[in-house]
Amino acid sequence: MRGLIPAVMLAKLSALLESLGDNRPLYSHFDLLAGTSTGGLLALALGAPVLKTNLQPDTRYISYIYDEQQKTLMQKLRGKPGDKTLRGTLPFGVDNSTLESLYLQNGRQIFPRSQGRFFSQIFTDKYDVQPLQTLLQHMFNDIPLSEAVIPTMVMTYDVAHGRPFIMSSHDSHGFLFWEAARATSAAPTFFKPAYLYDREEKNMQTLIDGGVVANNPSFYAYRLAKELYPNAKRFHILSLSTASSDFTFTVSGAGTGVIGWIDPAKGAPIQKIYATSQMQVVDQVAPTIPDLSYYRIHGTLGETYKLDETTSGTLSTMHQGAHKIYQENEEQLKEFAQLLSQRTHFDQMELGPKEVLPVSHAPVQLEVTQEEVPALDSYHNFLRRYQIEDIEKQENPQ
Repeated sequence: MRGLIPAVMLAKLSALLESLGDNRPLYSHFDLLAGTSTGGLLALALGAPVLKTNLQPDTRYISYIYDEQQKTLMQKLRGKPGDKTLRGTLPFGVDNSTLESLYLQNGRQIFPRSQGRFFSQIFTDKYDVQPLQTLLQHMFNDIPLSEAVIPTMVMTYDVAHGRPFIMSSHDSHGFLFWEAARATSAAPTFFKPAYLYDREEKNMQTLIDGGVVANNPSFYAYRLAKELYPNAKRFHILSLSTASSDFTFTVSGAGTGVIGWIDPAKGAPIQKIYATSQMQVVDQVAPTIPDLSYYRIHGTLGETYKLDETTSGTLSTMHQGAHKIYQENEEQLKEFAQLLSQRTHFDQMELGPKEVLPVSHAPVQLEVTQEEVPALDSYHNFLRRYQIEDIEKQENPQ
């Protein structure tokens, strides 16, 4: 449920870009999206081809991308810009302002408050995974992970072979979006592992939440980015925290014993120590890597909230805390937004068609330049030929 915090940050970052006059989809500014557990769900939502999902698309703007030709001698002498060739459009992205609602509207369904007695949880997982799996299947349908609009990865752990298992669009093993979401969020003790068929290796994989190996997936993302973009001179990582506090644990002189280290009433101390130490390593080492700029947006909520907190009061407090964390990190996010807004090349994705039709009855706002007029004339001719309400009935409205 603490994914609510980075969801707020993503909406704020999107709003910052709009304030700079940059209305391109948020995902398009990045070369790689990465996440673990609840962060993995957000990465997948950002990277999915949204028109094939049941997520809310942001169709307010159509982003046309051009190739600028080399200037002629006359253009250089007259100080005129070079000719431009329309390459295509950026595929629509998810409406970032709706990501928070994934948590606010579905939390109680995934984490029902009456989940049985404590004693029964010693022998079974705390929650039935079916409500979560049903939600993920509804969100992503049966879209292959390989169809991500830009490279996207989530962290999981293969317990059958004792190894970190990266599920990425670059090397998807035939997995689907919802399967990747199910695996990266299979938190031990909360949900049973994800048993998924690997269509490449032709066997079953037993996968659990990647938080056991990489609560902060920045190092794995950095390694994959170097593979995907071997000629890149510098890498810039924006890492969004879920506002978990550094865990401290008081040990008596007599020790704690096995039960003391795993006691659920104390938050399973050993598990929290592992998680905290992982994140501390990344935060301390990442800034020392020469070709890496590491932007970490982190803060605390003032008190500790469990992963499955769903009461209205708690969610309200978490939401207020997220806005406070944003205010504390606003200058850093503004700096990063300025960096993103300067991007002009989009070679990390396949562009969409040169003529785009509206996908709903909602109005589509176009940013018009002189170079776009021919494409827009064709677009408007289409609208005059067909009624708006009939567009969705066409065989291939995209």
